[in-house]
Amino acid sequence: MPETIERDFVDGPFGQIHVRIARPATRSSRPPLILFHPVPYSGDYFHSFMRLMAHDRMVIAIDTPGYGDSAAPGELPTIQDYAKSASAALDALGIRGERGSSVDVLGYHTGSLIAIELAVQQPKLVRRLVLPGLPFYAGEEREKAYKRNAVPETINDDGSHLKSKWEFSSIAVPSGLPLARAQDHFNDSMQCYPNCWKAYHAVFSYESDKRIPLLSQPVMLITVAGSLKAETEAARPLFRNAKIIHFADIAYGGFDLHTGKLAQTTRAFLDENDPE
Repeated sequence: MPETIERDFVDGPFGQIHVRIARPATRSSRPPLILFHPVPYSGDYFHSFMRLMAHDRMVIAIDTPGYGDSAAPGELPTIQDYAKSASAALDALGIRGERGSSVDVLGYHTGSLIAIELAVQQPKLVRRLVLPGLPFYAGEEREKAYKRNAVPETINDDGSHLKSKWEFSSIAVPSGLPLARAQDHFNDSMQCYPNCWKAYHAVFSYESDKRIPLLSQPVMLITVAGSLKAETEAARPLFRNAKIIHFADIAYGGFDLHTGKLAQTTRAFLDENDPE
């Protein structure tokens, strides 16, 4: 496995975009794997997963604009904006969907919608998608979710606003997540505060019920015992070419606590029908 993960900045439509890149020790013919993190975190969310997947392919984690170290949009963003920003980052890195080149994508929670939209916008670029946890809402349910989540955040003079953020970042500690890793996630969530809610505007104004049917690429949906199981299952009929796998033994902190299982499952799907 690579000993280090490179970090770099490239230009994007809203300013600089921060990326993490892990490379295999020897040249690989496999498509690069592009990772889209959940908010309010950054590409660091995939730190261990990147190192495992980079055993046999290049892996790139892109910080969503306004999260991690990527510059934030001046206006309320959309999922389309995030996908265009990702496309610009890949262009700047010299990765394009022309002349037979392609990438695979994995998006988690908010990142799953960015992965979908990128695949819709760039069908020649995106080859396969892995979506472990899809925030699929439509119609009235999406409107209700918007009102619950797309709410400006407060800064309280006694610091009490930090408690709920710590509880959210440390939810997997009872399952075995080290406190130091929970602190990493908490630090990430503080980088976007008090504007973390803006991605939820993008998520819950995105008409995924209209965009998903436009996908033609193979998709693997993954559900766990934690969040978004029902939502991911509800989206399944809208995909033209998708299969779904459930991990009952994973609740929270999957990419930290069950990294090997998720990497093995992802690799097997991405390498289906591919030559050695």
